[in-house]
Parts: sequence; C-alpha cells; structure tokens
Amino acid sequence: MLLIRRRRPIGEPGEGRPHGGERRRARTLDVIDGTAGAGRICAALLELGISLSGVRQAVIDADASIDDLDAIDLDARFERVVLGSHLINLPDVDRRSAFLRLTARHGDAGGSVLVEHHPIDWAETAEPTTPTPGADVGMDEVRRHPPFVSAVSTFDIGGRYVRLPFTARVLSEEELAEALRATGLYVRRRLGLTWLEAGSPIEA
Repeated sequence: MLLIRRRRPIGEPGEGRPHGGERRRARTLDVIDGTAGAGRICAALLELGISLSGVRQAVIDADASIDDLDAIDLDARFERVVLGSHLINLPDVDRRSAFLRLTARHGDAGGSVLVEHHPIDWAETAEPTTPTPGADVGMDEVRRHPPFVSAVSTFDIGGRYVRLPFTARVLSEEELAEALRATGLYVRRRLGLTWLEAGSPIEA
C-alpha cells in the first residue's frame, strides 16, 4: 500500500527510513518504509477495517509545484493507494487535480484508491478544536465562508508549538465524484464520513 501525504510542518519523525533507490526530485518526495509520521491516517484506516501490511509513504513538500507533482513516478504500482491529509480539499483546483493524477498513476489496474476528505457539511459545521490527551493537532481561528473553511492548525509535540494557517475547499458528493472522474477514477463506495474508495471502471 502506498500512502500519499504532505510533509508535516513540524518535521518528520526520525523512525522513517528513506528508500534510496526510488527517490525522485528529493526536495519534493521521500519514499519511506513503515508508518512513522502517519499515525492518524493509519489509525483511521484500521478503524475502517483496512489492513496496513506493506505500508510505504510518499511524503510531499507542502510547496511542491504542479510540475514537480506531475514528474513523480516511483516506477511501481500498488494494489491500494491512499490519498491522505485532505489533499482533495485543496482550494487550488489545479493542485488538487495534480495530487489525484499522482494517486491514480500509482495504482494497479483493478486496485483501489482510498481518498480522505473533509466532511461534506464542514463548511457549515467547522468549529475550533483543542487537542485531546495524547493528540498533537488542534484548530482555532475558524472562519466558515462556504464552500471554504479557513482556520489555523496548531501542532504541539514535545513542547514544540507550530501554528499553520490554511484554507480548505469543501466538496459536495458530486464534486468529489467529478474530481475523481477527471483522472479516470470512479467512486465505488463510501467507507465513512470522510473516506471514499475509488478505482478504475471494472470491465464486464
């Protein structure tokens, strides 16, 4: 399984091991064996009943250009590809599409793509959140301006505190399906409030 996500603003944990033979454009992508740095996403997948054997991560710099994203090719295809960190909710439609193309071209024919997204009603319901014990991410200064949500993510790990402003574009069910169709992917089923399973059309 390949997990695609953005590099954490506070840096990546030291447990990850770069997979030296398959790095492309080093400032943009590290392929890391194991699940270090992706605990939240992996925990969510386990709750959905998704097995996590053989997880590898494609960790993308937040400022990676569209050209950089389109140039990434790991020379490998995966039965299951995960697009995490709400990357489908980027407000820039061109960057959103580039991440979806990156996801689609690394999947096996007949394999599945798991897409994390913000809740469909989030533009009306988003509220500040405080990290719970054992968690490290919160959110404040929330402003709802449908179909967008602007806020500041707060990170606190081991006393290192970072504030990261962001704006997300909340997509409807049809907009999610349309974004996937544009890269040749089709919704197969909903896995939960914030997860979809997609894939290529299954031939009769």
